[in-house]
Amino acid sequence: MKHRQHTLQSIIIEVVIVLLASIISFPLSDIVGVSLSALPLVIVVCYVILKSIYHLCISLSAYTIELTSSFYPKQQNKDECTLEGISSRAGDNEIMTKRMELFHYEFQHEQQQYRQQKKKEDDEKLDAIMKYTLTTFKRLNFGETEIFQICECVRYFVTNRQVLTTTEIHIKKRTSVTQISLKNFAWNIAFQYNISGDVTAKFVLHTFNEWFANSTIDTIRKNLRTTTGRHKIEIDENII
Repeated sequence: MKHRQHTLQSIIIEVVIVLLASIISFPLSDIVGVSLSALPLVIVVCYVILKSIYHLCISLSAYTIELTSSFYPKQQNKDECTLEGISSRAGDNEIMTKRMELFHYEFQHEQQQYRQQKKKEDDEKLDAIMKYTLTTFKRLNFGETEIFQICECVRYFVTNRQVLTTTEIHIKKRTSVTQISLKNFAWNIAFQYNISGDVTAKFVLHTFNEWFANSTIDTIRKNLRTTTGRHKIEIDENII
C-alpha cells in the first residue's frame, strides 16, 4: 500500500514538473527567440532545472528536519535532566527537613531526660549532704533549732555557692567541738561541690561565728583541712 502511494506520488510530481516545464518553455522561447523546432530542447532544459530545484528542496527539507530533530531531543533531555535535578533537590530538602524534625525531637527528648536525671542526681546529692549534716551535729549533741539553722546554711551554701547572710544565725559554742572539726566539716561539704576556699572560709566564719570571732577569712582558709590527729569531725572525701 505504501509502495503504491509512493509510486503515485512520484508520477504526480513528474507530471507537474513536465507541465511546469512546458508552460515555462513557450514564453521563454519567445523571449530568447528560439524556433519551434528547438522547443523540445527548451522543455527538456526547463525540466532538468525544475527537477534539480525539486531535489534541492527535498534535500534542504530533509536536512532541516534532521537538524530540528537532533536539537529538540537534546533540549528535551536537558529539560528532563533539569526537572530531575529540581525534583532530586526538592526530595533531598524534604528528607533533610524530616531528619531535622526527627533530630530536634530526639534532641529535646534527650535534653529533657538529661535535665530530669541531673535534677534527680542533684536532689539525691543534696539529700545525702543534709543527712550527713543532721547526723554529724546530732551526734555532737546540738539542739534541734541549731541543727536546723546549720542545715539551712549548708543548703544555701551548696545550692548558691554563697554564704547565707540574710538570716541571723546563732549557734552556741561548745568547747567539746573544736575549730578544726568545724573546718573539716565545711571542707567535706565544699569538696563535693568543688567550692572555693574563700567561700568555704566565709561559710565557716558566718555559720560558726562564736568559734571564729577572733579569726579572719585568710587564717581560716589557710587551714581548712586538717588530717593529723583525732577530731570529732574527720576529713572525709566520701561523705555521700
